[in-house]
Amino acid sequence: MISVPTDRLVDDYLRRLEHAAGHLPRPRRAELVTEIREHIDSALGDRADVGEATVRNVLERLGPPEEIVAAIEPPPPEPTRAGAVEVVALIALLLPLLGWLLGAVLVLVSRAWSTRDKVIGLTLLFLPVVVFALAFSLRGPSGIPEQGSPGAEPSAGITEGSPGGVIGPVELLVIVANGVPSALYLGWRLRPDRRTSPARR
Repeated sequence: MISVPTDRLVDDYLRRLEHAAGHLPRPRRAELVTEIREHIDSALGDRADVGEATVRNVLERLGPPEEIVAAIEPPPPEPTRAGAVEVVALIALLLPLLGWLLGAVLVLVSRAWSTRDKVIGLTLLFLPVVVFALAFSLRGPSGIPEQGSPGAEPSAGITEGSPGGVIGPVELLVIVANGVPSALYLGWRLRPDRRTSPARR
């Protein structure tokens, strides 16, 4: 029979084991705790004079609960926390032109985002710029389609210096707000509940 103090030693050990195995599926976690409890009971036997020293020796031979779990299935690595690099990157993405370049570099060197997050975030940033640049080049400096390009109309009466070459409201909106979708997506991916793997219960 195990006394109350020694019984608490076993319970504490099993609680540590269950906590260390928190990343395992619930059935596997319960199975592991049951196996270790049976092993402890078998090692202690049916003696009526089991003392604290005996229980401690049994638990020491088993080893720390964390090592038992690591031998079965190591816990997933802790994600890198967002720091100054990520904060500056998100702010830079909101600043046109040079800010986009600085933000893109910081996103690439960051360890807080996965490769997939970086690809999606930078695609959201640069794809609209590429599309806008292609559309602008087809229109030509006067703001109308180039002669010979698809959909081109005769440009009689419109000179190269006409107001058509001035940046319009759509272009200005692209320049000012282009980095917003990328910053929002990457900021969303930094949320703790998105970056950690929940325990499979």
